[in-house]
Amino acid sequence: MSTVNLSTVFKKLDGNESVEELREKILWQRRILNAILDYLPSSIYVKDHEARKIVANKANYTQAGFNKADDVLGKTDFDMFPRHLAEKFYEDDCTVLKKGQSITDREEQVIGTDGKESWQVTEKYPFYDDHGNIIGLIGFGHDITAQKRLEQEKMLASQKVEEQQDMVEQMIVELSEIPVKIEHLVDGIALIAKQTKMVAINASIEAARVGEHGRGFEVVAREVGNLSDQSQKATNQVREAIEEVTTLVQNILQLWEEVKHEK
Repeated sequence: MSTVNLSTVFKKLDGNESVEELREKILWQRRILNAILDYLPSSIYVKDHEARKIVANKANYTQAGFNKADDVLGKTDFDMFPRHLAEKFYEDDCTVLKKGQSITDREEQVIGTDGKESWQVTEKYPFYDDHGNIIGLIGFGHDITAQKRLEQEKMLASQKVEEQQDMVEQMIVELSEIPVKIEHLVDGIALIAKQTKMVAINASIEAARVGEHGRGFEVVAREVGNLSDQSQKATNQVREAIEEVTTLVQNILQLWEEVKHEK
């Protein structure tokens, strides 16, 4: 093919151009159009009245998993995509081709022949012949894959945070139950200490009543009484510790509620 001067390629038809010159002009115009379309980041395509693709830019055919436009021209979406997606695409195509209604702001998932998944916002518009008849549609797909992935990551992160919050709340609940359990144990120990003290007092009285024969028994009773006093003192100390733990748990609960409300 000979090199064509751009100044002559786009000159207005004057009736003196040969068929070869007209052919060269059409080829150049097609090359320029294809170059412009291929450099655009959005998917751009044209379908005929039977929903067969007749124009596809690079963003469009690579998204479908193909290497060149010729791989998709003449094909329908059923030839290129999983059936469940192709049916949705074709339903929108029919809305445009048969009813003349445009499709705008349609978020769609696309899965190419290579299995690669992407997301796009689709627009489809009818185009007409000189008599006003619909002869096809023009489609645009604006890639939002990065935005969708970010949304999914945020959603997963939010779910993880919620799971961690539930775990923390459960731990706080379990922590708040510990002082109550300890308090019950302390009450039991205190009761035993009280009963032991009463036993020691009664034993001392009985030892005094029997005189010299009860001296050994009196020593044992005194030791039991001392042990009871120490047990009572220990239970008081444990109760003080329980109060401190309870106050700490309440502060943690209050702080946790404030953190949740801030979110």
